Amino acid sequence: MTVFNTATEDELSECVAVKLVTQVVPGGTIGLKLRKGGAGYLRSSFNKFCQMANREYVLLLTDLDRLICAPELINSWAGGFPLPEKLLFRVPVREIEAWLLADRQGMAALMGISEASLPSQPDDLPDPKGTLLNAARNASRSVRSELVVGRNTLASQGLGYNRVLSNYVETIWNIDRAADRSPSLRRAVDRLTNLP
Repeated sequence: MTVFNTATEDELSECVAVKLVTQVVPGGTIGLKLRKGGAGYLRSSFNKFCQMANREYVLLLTDLDRLICAPELINSWAGGFPLPEKLLFRVPVREIEAWLLADRQGMAALMGISEASLPSQPDDLPDPKGTLLNAARNASRSVRSELVVGRNTLASQGLGYNRVLSNYVETIWNIDRAADRSPSLRRAVDRLTNLP
């Protein structure tokens, strides 16, 4: 049994981290789930995660967002110091939604739309979440009403966004299919399959 603590920005990223550990790592189980306050919390707690990773595995997921590249983000957090072997610092390019979109077959099934209407290279998108929300505007009514908000509202996503997409991750999302279309997810999977 290999126990992983997860450190994530939000509920959706946590759900992805749990699925990665339990499906990719032989005997992978979850210890602590460390999530509160988004990327700011992760960055401010980074040294604690490094200390924890001296003893046990920590999978840290944070979105790349507007930065140029994942190594730049990791280096800025680590201050040029090497990461502990048991800290798996993985960066979805640009957002966790890119990894979800990368399973085109699964996302098409969730939304009731054609695979062709979904991006073939989601890591190249400047705004994966926006792309997912735009695709959801053509989704079946039940999914659309949960993911998308009306045009004249301040919210960027529907009230059921995290619930519906977390359920998608747990029940439909296929890591292998998604990793075929997302290089950043492929790197995460490769790292998890080659633990120190």
